Amino acid sequence: MNDRVMRLRSRWLRLGFLVLMVLLLMRLLYIQVAEANSLSDAAQDTIKVERPIVGTRGTIYDRSGENKLVFTGVAYDINISLDRFRAKEARKNGDTPEAYARFLAPLLGATEDELLSYMDNYDDPSMQDVKGIGLGPKSKKLPAEVNDKINEMHEQDRFLGISTIRTDLRQYPNNDFAAHVLGFYGMNAQRKSESDPLESGLAGIEAVYDDVLMGKPGFAEYYTDNAGNPLPTYDVKELVPPIDGKDVVLTLDSVIQHFVEDELNNIVTTYAPKHASIIVADPNNGEILALGNRPAYNPNEYAKADSEALWNNWALRSFEPGSTFKVFVLSAALAENKLNLNDTFESGSIDVGGETFSDWETTGWGRISYREGVYHSSNVGFVKIGQKLGKDLLYDYIYRFGFDKPTGIDLPAEGDSQLYDLKTMRESDLASTSFGQGISVTPMQQVMALCAVANGGTLYKPHLVKEFRDQETGETVKEFKPQAVGKIADEETLGVVRQVLEETVNADSLHRNYIQGYHVAGKTGTAQVPKGNGEVGYADNKYRLSFMGFAPSNKPRIVVYVTVDQPTQNAPFQFGSYIAAPSAKVVMEKSLRYLQVPVDPNDHGPDQVQVIQAGQEVAHPAPKKQEPVVYAKIPDLIGATSEQAKSQAEQSGFKLTVIGDGPRVTNQMPDVSYDQLPKGTEIKVYLGPEGSADGKVKMPDLSGQSLREAMETLQLLHLKIEPKGSGYVSKQGVPPGTLVPFGTAVPLELTPQS
Repeated sequence: MNDRVMRLRSRWLRLGFLVLMVLLLMRLLYIQVAEANSLSDAAQDTIKVERPIVGTRGTIYDRSGENKLVFTGVAYDINISLDRFRAKEARKNGDTPEAYARFLAPLLGATEDELLSYMDNYDDPSMQDVKGIGLGPKSKKLPAEVNDKINEMHEQDRFLGISTIRTDLRQYPNNDFAAHVLGFYGMNAQRKSESDPLESGLAGIEAVYDDVLMGKPGFAEYYTDNAGNPLPTYDVKELVPPIDGKDVVLTLDSVIQHFVEDELNNIVTTYAPKHASIIVADPNNGEILALGNRPAYNPNEYAKADSEALWNNWALRSFEPGSTFKVFVLSAALAENKLNLNDTFESGSIDVGGETFSDWETTGWGRISYREGVYHSSNVGFVKIGQKLGKDLLYDYIYRFGFDKPTGIDLPAEGDSQLYDLKTMRESDLASTSFGQGISVTPMQQVMALCAVANGGTLYKPHLVKEFRDQETGETVKEFKPQAVGKIADEETLGVVRQVLEETVNADSLHRNYIQGYHVAGKTGTAQVPKGNGEVGYADNKYRLSFMGFAPSNKPRIVVYVTVDQPTQNAPFQFGSYIAAPSAKVVMEKSLRYLQVPVDPNDHGPDQVQVIQAGQEVAHPAPKKQEPVVYAKIPDLIGATSEQAKSQAEQSGFKLTVIGDGPRVTNQMPDVSYDQLPKGTEIKVYLGPEGSADGKVKMPDLSGQSLREAMETLQLLHLKIEPKGSGYVSKQGVPPGTLVPFGTAVPLELTPQS
């Protein structure tokens, strides 16, 4: 090949490169100028975003640290790629709305038409910018089984346009159990920026300790269309991993809470009140052992609840306390040596500052002592006690008892009291305050004030959380100690108050709060309901009825407060002693026995103090003279055969209930630590099977037993209880006859008796 040909080819080659470069430059210029707007719009179809992601939210336990009251389960949201339906090979590949609807309908519990309504407009011109779409509420928070089914289809190259996004599902296994304590978790309506979590605690413990339960959010990167829908064809990329939240252990005792829930249900069924509330507290440290309200709601379905049930934490709302407030007026007068309980006054009515104040028994009881005035709950007597104190001293003690500010309990939206202003207070205001009218306080304030009376004078801040724990290790990372906030009076003075309150309970000839073997101290309250709507005065025949008390009076273990607001049926006599007191007795007795508080073998029955019954509308028969209670020493039945146990129990005068079919007694309840009990008391024994020495017991059949019966039986067998629901055992998690190790937790489902 000669040089001339080579030069010619070289020129053509250079010319070709030059033309190519010119074409590329022209193309770039065209893209940057002519197509700038259209490409900018197209770029908006795919947007890379960073969103906060949260770790596993902490579990909420009861005080045992084992019973889960709230926990987080894994769930999935579904998203559909509409571009799959728009592809050329869509129908051939089975990517049609009809096919997707047929596949997903049974998994989502939806109809095909429901799902098609979200997908069948994919080819609408106005929808061309939308790349992915959800399928409504039924495509949210789906169980792992749905995700597994979709993944199985993906492995077969089917339904590739369906993507699942992992999310969390907050679960409340006991439904409305302690709902106003636990609260609920949902969409964060207060979210102010993209960095804020999409969901948060919205009420109760879930809200107060949201940061602790949530942990520290991380961040993830993913792609969306211009409508904000995640694109199924892009994987989520985790940029900053989240830190899991802490577990929260409450002071609530699940068994006592069950007692409260059951009794609240009984109150609603019997009296149909507007509201009702029960609080159980430990007077020695301020721990709340149980708290329940009616109406209630199911946190799993909080969106379906009406606002009254959802936000009705009646235990934290203030109202006129009525006669329960007299306990604190009495305490103040005795502490300041302003009252001799044996002095007398004329009952019936009294004029103060131009107003007449009457006893509930308008004719009174004649001239009676102040001690009797407490028994009768005499308004006149307490007006005179208030006058002995004067407004400054009385209010000094009202403040000491904590009625001048919220208690600070770790629940949201706590109400505050409404008291008279000392500067403008009239004589009649002092009079009405002295018997709990014209002022308002919350049940929680009264509970903590009564705890101070019960424990000898220390006012505690109430609390619902015992500790925070690490999710992974279970180690305690923060423990909450009792927090004393003040001293009310000396032990000797409050000892007298406790004695008078026990006498008050015993003075009731119907014994509505007397519990054999325990010394109960308490006070009822019957408060009128203000008219409201700007009207002055009180509504006719509308009352808030209450009882608060503690036991044993000499060494209190629990304080119980019950309030029933405006009962509408089966309540001809609107008095706290008739409506609230019996429910308090039920909760108190069950709780004392559950806590294994020893009975007093020297308790031979309540003192027979003559009292006039409310209104005397009905004639009550005089109390029959009670036969003296005979006590006997509890026999030690451990190691005895069935026949030997029966013989020893009969000789000692006790009834015997035998559980199990083993050769010998391996446990009994009550045991010898109770020393003596009234003859005729039931003793339960467990005949352990062969192999009991290996730490195993045979599971009995608990079907049909009440919660209390099942609890006692399992306690006898050294087993734990995980109750769900209320009423009677309908299903047990461990089949009868199964050998299980000591300490095994037995799930029980309870349903109301038909």
